[in-house]
Amino acid sequence: MSKSANNEKNSKGVSFIGALENIISNLPQRSQEIIWSRYGIDGTGVATLEEIGRKFGITRERVRQVIREVCKKVKARSQSSVLSEVREKIMFTLSSNDGIMEEEKLLSALGNADRKQKGAARFFLECLNEVEEFEIRNITEKSFRMPGFDEAGWKNVKNEVVEILKKKNSPLTEKSLFEEFSKTEIGKNIDKGMLFNYLAVSTEIKRNTFGKWGLSKWKEVNPKGTRDKAYLVLKENGEPMHFKDIASEIDKSGLNKKKTHPQTVHNELIKDKKFVLVGRGIYALAEWGYEKGTVKDVLEDILKKHAEAMTREEIIKEVLKVRQVKKSTVIINLNNYFKKTKEGTYSMKK
Repeated sequence: MSKSANNEKNSKGVSFIGALENIISNLPQRSQEIIWSRYGIDGTGVATLEEIGRKFGITRERVRQVIREVCKKVKARSQSSVLSEVREKIMFTLSSNDGIMEEEKLLSALGNADRKQKGAARFFLECLNEVEEFEIRNITEKSFRMPGFDEAGWKNVKNEVVEILKKKNSPLTEKSLFEEFSKTEIGKNIDKGMLFNYLAVSTEIKRNTFGKWGLSKWKEVNPKGTRDKAYLVLKENGEPMHFKDIASEIDKSGLNKKKTHPQTVHNELIKDKKFVLVGRGIYALAEWGYEKGTVKDVLEDILKKHAEAMTREEIIKEVLKVRQVKKSTVIINLNNYFKKTKEGTYSMKK
């Protein structure tokens, strides 16, 4: 069979529920019901061992034993055509993702968003010898991999990316990260698809809501409170925003599960030195060169930095670089607090 024909065969839908019904149909009714409940195939959600035990009047350990016994009987039918289709579908999906996938991503690919199908697929993942569970505490998400997967190679790729991100100290776009990775010795033999399939199972490296990759502990990748989320939105926008627009963008970007209240954003940002109020309700990041203070304070700073007197137009131009205010506001402050020469220029009052 050609590779394309094999791909076509394996890409077709497989009913994991149908396969499971077929394989365990001769088992005791109680065993079938336990499997259905434990994996959420009955549509009532995944039941705990304790819940199942109470239902059937048995211990949690006995529930585990029943599940293990069912798995053994499934493995004993490894040559059946039904199980072969299930195995081929799972292996094809893993192979298409370079041999490793995070559990939920794999289940979604197998079950097509059908919770019952995903539950049946989960059962097969835990029973089949051809699939290995892969999870390293604080390093990977719970994942599944193909036998013979190069774990050492995976770690080398992940560690190289961690070093790149630490050096850049800022999240990178997919394109930029791959370009940097390609410059390394390891990166010469890894294509773009493989790189991001590998990173998808890492807990140390994550992609933020704007599609940029960084270390998961960074606030720009995993923002917690309102200030962190506002900072990420402003940095991504690249220019000052009104606090109402910041709140709206937080919600549009999926950073909050509940609706963000604009006043909460305003109250949080006004207290934080990272943010500067540069206009009526408009905030900028201090790291962009903005400093806190009134228009008068800004004017003093500008005039102190210039040895010679400045024209009104020159001053207004400098103020508008760091404040979003009306020109008339600048002029009023100039006339009230600063010295105007006969030539129409301004300087600090002695």
